Amino acid sequence: MKKNIGLLTLVLLLVLTAACSSSGSSTNSSSNSSTDSSTSSSESSEEANEEGEAAWPTDTVRLILPFSAGGSTDRMARSLASHWEKQLDGHSMIVENYGGSGGILGATQFLNAKDDGNTIFMGVQPTISMNILAQGADFSLDDFIVINIEQSDYADILVKADSPYETLEELIEDARNNPGKLSIGTAPGSGTQLFGLAFIDAFDVDINVVTYDGGGDVRTALLGGHIDLATGSAFGDMSLGDEVRVLAVASSEPFQGWPDAIPVNDALDNGAIPNIGDNRFIAVHRTFAENNPKAFEKLVETYRLTFESEEYQEHMKSTGSDIISQYLGQEGSKKVMDELHEVVDQYKDLLKGN
Repeated sequence: MKKNIGLLTLVLLLVLTAACSSSGSSTNSSSNSSTDSSTSSSESSEEANEEGEAAWPTDTVRLILPFSAGGSTDRMARSLASHWEKQLDGHSMIVENYGGSGGILGATQFLNAKDDGNTIFMGVQPTISMNILAQGADFSLDDFIVINIEQSDYADILVKADSPYETLEELIEDARNNPGKLSIGTAPGSGTQLFGLAFIDAFDVDINVVTYDGGGDVRTALLGGHIDLATGSAFGDMSLGDEVRVLAVASSEPFQGWPDAIPVNDALDNGAIPNIGDNRFIAVHRTFAENNPKAFEKLVETYRLTFESEEYQEHMKSTGSDIISQYLGQEGSKKVMDELHEVVDQYKDLLKGN
């Protein structure tokens, strides 16, 4: 009997030992499961961060212009926005106009906005450099990363269709023979103003400069006979048709919109006038591009896809703007921005009225 009791006791001890072992094994498994779950959560969090950096846009995209509505840059911006937003995963793109102070107001509005990529700037060079060098704006070119200069609308010299001047040479000869007789109209803070000053300086002529609020006012004054000649934009002036005669363009090659107009430097012994015009560009905050490289890359890619899309290309052809449009990219655009900055620096005293 004692032997049976002892045997039974032994069996019970073995069962209890096995149960404890099983319980310990279960606890360890639970602990490992918890650790695996924590690791998985950490990895998911890292993946979310990586994906979050590339998530652009995160809200409605604002395209800020430093000009009032209705001008050439405004028309380009609204056309681009309506096509670009199709690449933005359901987000909208709106155009906001902040005209004033020759462009400084709009540029400042952009730079003061949150640098999350949801606010984009569309400006004009050399206007932005004129803000900096001639008007003393408290920002610099380095505050912007230009992703593309989409339009290069070269400046021109134009007269009324019934003007006695058939060629640029005839106009220059009369200006030299009659100092102070002729008047030229231009709009301040624009590439056309810069071209006008460079034109007068390079040809060493005495022509009275009359400034107007905008390009439309300059054209009205010319057609009304209030000025003898004007500086305008070659593409924009095509809307005037046979009411005007364009004598020269500020480009190194003839402009197909005005086949009879010569490149202005062809009338100089030594080509001294740079290619000047309104170069309309798209830019973002430098801090956004540098701190969010993946999101910036996505922004640039959606713009490129928009520009190269068949729909947008057809739109540009339908408006005729394809003859002044191009995809220069960041490097090519920066080169043009820097070159025109140097031109503005060359003429900054004249721009200041000194």
